[in-house]
Amino acid sequence: MKTFKLANGTVRIDTACYLLELRTKDALAYLEIKGTHQKHLFFPGGACNPAGKRDETREFGPISATSKNGMAILTFEELSTLWKDKTHTWICGEESIEVFYSLKGRGDVERAHFFRGYLDGEERGMGSEMDEVFSTCPNFQEKLFFHPGESFTISAGNHLELPVGCQALASPCYCVGLHDRRDAAFWSVGLATTPGNYTWDAFQWNPPALLPPTPYVGDSVIGGAFAAVYDGKLRINGAWQSPRLIMAFARDRYDVLAQHLDYCRRHGYLPRPPDRKPAAWWSEPIYCTWHDQVAMSMPNGKKGKAGSGADVFGFCNQKLTGKWVRLLERNGCKPGIVILDAEWAVNRNSGEPDSKKWPEMRKWIESCHKRGIHVFVWIESWSVQGLPLEECITRDGKPVACDITSPKYLRRFKEMIRRWFSDAPDCLNADGIKVDGQLGVPTGPGLHNHGGVWGLELQRLYLKTLYEEAKKLKQDVCISAFSLNPLLAEYTDMVRIADMYTTRLTAHETMLHRAALYRIAQPQAIIDTDGQLAHFALDNYNSELAEQAKIGVPSLYAAELVMRKRFFLPLSVSKMTKEDYRVFAKVFGQHRKRNELPRFKASSWGGIRKRKSL
Repeated sequence: MKTFKLANGTVRIDTACYLLELRTKDALAYLEIKGTHQKHLFFPGGACNPAGKRDETREFGPISATSKNGMAILTFEELSTLWKDKTHTWICGEESIEVFYSLKGRGDVERAHFFRGYLDGEERGMGSEMDEVFSTCPNFQEKLFFHPGESFTISAGNHLELPVGCQALASPCYCVGLHDRRDAAFWSVGLATTPGNYTWDAFQWNPPALLPPTPYVGDSVIGGAFAAVYDGKLRINGAWQSPRLIMAFARDRYDVLAQHLDYCRRHGYLPRPPDRKPAAWWSEPIYCTWHDQVAMSMPNGKKGKAGSGADVFGFCNQKLTGKWVRLLERNGCKPGIVILDAEWAVNRNSGEPDSKKWPEMRKWIESCHKRGIHVFVWIESWSVQGLPLEECITRDGKPVACDITSPKYLRRFKEMIRRWFSDAPDCLNADGIKVDGQLGVPTGPGLHNHGGVWGLELQRLYLKTLYEEAKKLKQDVCISAFSLNPLLAEYTDMVRIADMYTTRLTAHETMLHRAALYRIAQPQAIIDTDGQLAHFALDNYNSELAEQAKIGVPSLYAAELVMRKRFFLPLSVSKMTKEDYRVFAKVFGQHRKRNELPRFKASSWGGIRKRKSL
């Protein structure tokens, strides 16, 4: 690495991967990514805007350049209209640049910007020689690339304003890749901090302009740059340091995420993957009741449709589920895991079975155990169902989510966990849980909870509580989630590919993409390939389970009725055929053989687990 301090106050960093010039006198930075067409000119500061106010720059000070451990460290001050002692730091390595700023003052921050600010009555931003931005956050219609003039966020909760539907995996990684389609390489840009401080709502590319350059709306969408979105929930009262914007050279689109996470793990911004051995049974083939439930809810009397038209949740009951599991067993497709989906309980914040649907749920679970089948229950995290207001997160006084920071809700949640997993007489003795609803983490303005914890840290607190309490009761209990961020890996045993909405005729490519991201972000977790058949519009649907088994655990969401639904095409609901069962049985058998899963012996059921009756 070569560092030059030029006569006009410009500092130049020249490495094998990039050329950086900081020109604070001109309020400008230049970045060239070597071996690519990418060049970027941008504002070297970042406005930290409280709600309704603009953090304007009066001037930048001279650059101080030092070195440590082979890294060039550049610092310069900024004279701000709102904050005191505002100082920017750039840490430059051979293939990476880390940027952050510190300041003092008071205010409730809406957005903490990077490379976007205000100077001389104008809004300054980022201009780039590139033509697309790759998002490492999957969405329901599989839009991987955005035009540089589009604005999008990667949210700790959900982003319903995406032009192609909402996020598909919960709590994604705050990372994008800048790219020119003439090149193979990308420039990875992501947001990070130390664990405990991931409290922003979202990471945003191309934030909205507050000072449009002209009345024409098209001119206001090319400001580029990045922001951490807090929506007023970050209260600064004294000294504060921004999150880290981490930039790195990436060789392809998946390396965008890999490089970002590698940097974060090496520098203590994210934990390394937990080193633990999964229980062998976690890799057993899965059956989930959900798509049988949905198929049963389709109204009768219309061509191509089947079912009773009743409430979908009513079909998660003891009689039907017993029938579906026996169907699979009789046809050689015995699952090792059965997931009881929505809604088996009296409400979504209870561990008490709905006795009308499940008159003998504990007995039913024990009968599965005797046959070598493990049972998962379903939970919708963040639901307010059945809760008093005092146990809820509120927005402008109205309940929007359960409040894991509330002592009263915490007591309720721990009792729910005990009811699920303990082998005490009043409990279910279940073996795992499908955590759904994780996209419901509350974000945005007007929120209140008891603990003042927001963003990814709120999701982490929920999973941490669930995981630690569950493991006290049953050591090999399996916690299955669909959250991507490595900050949650310590509290995740299994990850689901999740709902597979796509523009394609099949969700195969969608499945491959999400699995690739999981392997990078949560390599410790077993991958549940989820219910693929419902998103397979072609008639060779039964071939897809074998493809699922190449990626992770083969998972069937149908035992009796194969429902295939692609919007704007005819719905198909049909009885599973003998050929379907034959194909699926073969996949299950090959999967067990490939993974050397032990054959079940009834006498050994309790031998691998530590139980505690509470």
